[in-house]
Amino acid sequence: MSESTRRREATVARLIDAGIQQFAARGIDATSVEHLCEAAGFTRGAFYSNFSTKDDLCLAILARHRDHILTQLASTLAEVPIHSDLTQVASSALRSLFEIIAPSQDVAVTILEIRLRARRIPELAQRLEQFAAETKPPLIDFVTKLTERLNVEFALGPNQLLAIFEALYFYESDRMQVNRIDDLMVPLAIALGRAHGTTA
Repeated sequence: MSESTRRREATVARLIDAGIQQFAARGIDATSVEHLCEAAGFTRGAFYSNFSTKDDLCLAILARHRDHILTQLASTLAEVPIHSDLTQVASSALRSLFEIIAPSQDVAVTILEIRLRARRIPELAQRLEQFAAETKPPLIDFVTKLTERLNVEFALGPNQLLAIFEALYFYESDRMQVNRIDDLMVPLAIALGRAHGTTA
């Protein structure tokens, strides 16, 4: 890799970091290119040499988020403890899952901001759907393999479970997320699941 390529990648990475921070703090519409450049420590020229618009930056954020999910899922599954206490296992598994989907509060808010923006911009919505298509199968596979390891079956399919838990997780403020896993999602998961060979 050439020095110029490394510099460009480092510049893009800093702009992505600035985008996540600023979009989470201000919202995408209220964030100017000047805000992004100031946060990243660059001039406007550095931004426009890598991105044409803020939507291009949104796509770069989504691409990094996709890559993070795809690289973390396999190793995370092996780290989930397997023992007889289903409550502890469910809590650990859900925490691990959302540490991948939303590794920080800023990432979680920025992803929501991009989803909202995509409702008004068809081109962005199309790309968002593409990224979702790339990440959803591995996430479903994660849930499927986890239930197999736990010898548990659920009344709902993996895709439905993911949709429900993601909606619950992102619905309220960051102050509620940890409590929401243990107080709402874990009991829900236990209520929906049962060990193989048992009846409801």
